[in-house]
Amino acid sequence: MIKQIITVTGPANPTDMGVIDAHSHVWIEPVPGGHPAAPMLFDEEEIISELKDYVAAGGGSIVDCQPLNCGRDANQLHKLSVASGVKIVACTGYHLRQYYADDNAPLWDMTSDEARAFFVGEIRNGLIETRNATVIHPGFIKIAAEATFEASPRHLFEAAAVVAKETGYAIEMHTERGAAIENFLTFFAEQGLSPDRLVFCHVDKRADFGLHEEMVQAGVMMEYDTFYRARYNPEDNLWPLLSKMIDAGYADRVALATDMAGGELWSTLGDGPGLTAFMTRIGTRLRQMGIEHGIIAGLMGGNIARRLSVDIEQKE
Repeated sequence: MIKQIITVTGPANPTDMGVIDAHSHVWIEPVPGGHPAAPMLFDEEEIISELKDYVAAGGGSIVDCQPLNCGRDANQLHKLSVASGVKIVACTGYHLRQYYADDNAPLWDMTSDEARAFFVGEIRNGLIETRNATVIHPGFIKIAAEATFEASPRHLFEAAAVVAKETGYAIEMHTERGAAIENFLTFFAEQGLSPDRLVFCHVDKRADFGLHEEMVQAGVMMEYDTFYRARYNPEDNLWPLLSKMIDAGYADRVALATDMAGGELWSTLGDGPGLTAFMTRIGTRLRQMGIEHGIIAGLMGGNIARRLSVDIEQKE
C-alpha cells in the first residue's frame, strides 16, 4: 500500500501536489429551483484562463468542495484540470440544505445506512455523473454543519463518520463561522472516528486562540480562508490568530485556503484578487513575516496533502 491523493485525473503522490488551496471551488453549475443567492461558477473559458494563471504563479492543486446536486460536475472538473494543469480534488458528501432544490435533495430522505452506501458507492465506483464517461473518484468527504449540532443532519454526520472509518478518507466540514465545533468534535469521537480524519473549515471566523489550540491538540486540522473577506476583518482576526498558532508550534495542524465560490473573488470573472493571490499575497506576506520556508510549504499545501492521503494498492 502507498499513500496517494485521489485527484480527478487519478492518484497523485502527495509530494507532487505543489501549492494547494485547501478549500475552494472551481466549477458550480446553476441549480434550477435552488437558492437564488447560491454562488455559481460556469464560464469555462474564463475559469481555464485563471487556472492557467494560478499555475504560472506557482500554484499546483485545488481542493474543490462542491458536492452532488448543488452544482458539482466532475466531468467538467476533469476537463478544467486537463486544460490548465491544475490538480483538482473532488468530493463526495453534501452541503447545506439551502443549496439544494426541493425535488433534488434525496440525501435528506435517506437513512444513515442509505447515505453511507451512497458515499461509499461514489468512493468505490466513481462519482455518479462520471460513470458513463471517464470514471472519476472523489478524494475526500465534504459535509456541512449548521450553527448548532441539533440543527445539523445527524444521519448524514453518522454516515460520513462510518465512511471515513471504512475508507480512511478525510472529512472537510463546513462550519457556520466555527460555531459549535466543540460539540461536533465530541460527536465524531463518540462515533469512534479519529480527529486526524477531520478538517474544520472557515474556523478563522471564530478567532479564539484557546479554542483553536484545544482543537489541534485533539488532532483536528483547522482551515483558514477569510484572507479576502473584509467583513471578517482578517487583519485583526485571521492574521493575528495564524501568527499565534505558528508561534505556539501548531503550524502543522493549519491549512490555508481561499474558498472562492463567488465569481466576484476571481480576477477573470470579477474584480477580486483572483487565484494567483494565494501565492502573490498570502505566500508573500508569510515570507515577509519571516516564517520558515518549510512552515509556509506546510500551510500552503503540505499539511492538507498529508491529511487527504489515503492508502491504495501499489501497482506492479
